[in-house]
Amino acid sequence: MLLNIVTDDELLTSQVVKGILLCLVAVGIVYNFLRIIRTGPAKRKIINSVFFIILSLAIVLIFNQYRIEDALLKDSKYVPGKTIRFCNVFALGQGVLFEYEVNGQTYRCCNTFHPVPVDSIPVPGGVFMVRYSLKFPAKGRMDFNKKIKG
Repeated sequence: MLLNIVTDDELLTSQVVKGILLCLVAVGIVYNFLRIIRTGPAKRKIINSVFFIILSLAIVLIFNQYRIEDALLKDSKYVPGKTIRFCNVFALGQGVLFEYEVNGQTYRCCNTFHPVPVDSIPVPGGVFMVRYSLKFPAKGRMDFNKKIKG
């Protein structure tokens, strides 16, 4: 969702940031819930209800991404993956679409190549290692620093 990152340091940093964000959103949920149950104008309750719903959806999405990256950090495996074409990563710009196979199932993902220069990535046909977890095999991340010679 937010970032498609691969290295342990990047994943750990992302987990810290997402943890802080989860805490802030949780505070916002509690605050808006308390404002909904307190007596006050109906218009304010409606506004707080809308914020409560939006923050509740946000916390679910953030927590899901937190779980995926936690699995990548704690229990990751690597398989070879092949670049297919360029793609767009939401809010991050250009990325690389790739495919890889885990237990006979083929998956396709798109992730950014930052900080690796795009001209050093053969697309299509480049072969790099893909980091994935057994819990979320469809959420693999290609590591453009781990090229497979061939």
